[in-house]
Amino acid sequence: MMLHPSLLLVVSAILGAASPVTAAESTVRLTRVPGHGVQPKAVLDHKGTLHLVYLAGDAGGSDVFYTRRKAGDSAFAKPLRVNNSPGSAVAMGTIRGAKLALGQAGRVHVAWNGSHKTGKHGHGAPMFYTRLKQDGSGFEQERNLMTHTRALDGGGAVVADANGNVQVVWHAAPLDAKRGEDARGVYVTKSSDHGKTFAREVSINPLPGTCGCCGLDAFLDRDGRLLTLYRGVRDAQRDMMLLVGNQPAAAKSLVVGPWEIRTCPMSAATFAQTRGGIAGAWEAKGNIHLGWFGTGKPSVKNSTLIHRQAHQRHPSIAANADGSMLVAWSENTGWKKGGGLAWHIYDADAKPTDQQGQRPHGVPKWSFTAAVAHPDGSFEILH
Repeated sequence: MMLHPSLLLVVSAILGAASPVTAAESTVRLTRVPGHGVQPKAVLDHKGTLHLVYLAGDAGGSDVFYTRRKAGDSAFAKPLRVNNSPGSAVAMGTIRGAKLALGQAGRVHVAWNGSHKTGKHGHGAPMFYTRLKQDGSGFEQERNLMTHTRALDGGGAVVADANGNVQVVWHAAPLDAKRGEDARGVYVTKSSDHGKTFAREVSINPLPGTCGCCGLDAFLDRDGRLLTLYRGVRDAQRDMMLLVGNQPAAAKSLVVGPWEIRTCPMSAATFAQTRGGIAGAWEAKGNIHLGWFGTGKPSVKNSTLIHRQAHQRHPSIAANADGSMLVAWSENTGWKKGGGLAWHIYDADAKPTDQQGQRPHGVPKWSFTAAVAHPDGSFEILH
C-alpha cells in the first residue's frame, strides 16, 4: 500500500466496557515480563521468534534487557543487558523506556531516553542507541545521538528496514532555543549503514511545539515512508498529530486526536500494520482512540469518544494475517501506581467483536502492555 502525504484517516474508539473474561480467553495469552520487568516492547519476526526489551531496576536509573523466545518454546532465553553503562535508562513516568526494531537479517536495534545517572552529556539527558553485535553475544556500547538538540523528554522511537537503514526519532529543543514547549520539535537521525553511523538530527514537524513529557511512536510503511504520532502543543491544544515523512520542510502533518488540555497528560501512542492498512492508537480524555490510515484527501471521519468508567492509557496493537486485530491498554494506572489491563479484538472489517477481557491488577507500577499476534491466529499480551 502506497501511503502519500495526503491521508484519509478513518477514526473510531475502543467500543464498550471490557468484561471480565469472555471467548477471548482461548485466543489471548497473558505473559508476565521476565525478571519482574516493566515497559515491555515486543516484535515477532517471520520465523515466529518473539523479541522483547524491557526495563528493570531503580525507576530513576534502570537497566535495559533484551531476550527472545523461539517459536514453540515455552520459556525466554537468558536475558542480555542492553546498556553497558549501569542505570542509564528511565522507568519513572512510564514513557521514556526502550524501543525495539529489527533490521536487515533480523539485527536488533534499541533506543531509549538516557537517565541523568549516566553523567554529563552537554545537552541534558541523552537519547541512547545501540545494536546487537553481529555474533549475538551482547550489545555495543550505547551512543548519544543528540548532537544539536537539548532538553530531551518524552519517549523516542527507532525503526529499521531490510536494506540497512535505521532511523531514531525523538522530540527536544534546538541548542539555541528559548525555554518552553512551543520551541520543541520532532527530530530524526538516519543511518544507511545498519546503525554504524548516524547523520546529524533534523527537525521534521512543520508545526512548532511538542508536549514535553508525552511519548511518540514511529513506523515505516511498506514503501519505506516514515510515520510519526506525537502530541503537539498550540495554546491550550495538545492534539495528537500524525506526521508523514522524514525530510525538513517536506513532512506533512495532520491533527488526528484533538484534545484541549493545558497540562501534559504523559500519554503514549502506537502503530501496527493490519491487512486493511496501518492502524494507530493514542490517548485523549481518558480513552484510547483507534484510527486507520489510507490514501486520499486529509480528513477525519466517524470520530467517536466512548466514555468508560476506567481510565485507559498506553495502548498496544497486534494484527493477524486474517485481518483480525487486538488492541490492549492499561487501566487506572498513574504516578507510582500500577493498575489493570484490558483488551478488545476487532474483525477484518475493523468492527469490534465480542472477544474482550480485563484483569484488574495486571500492570505493575511504571509499566504497560505489549501485544503480539502469532501465526496460529492467537494473540499474546506481555505485561
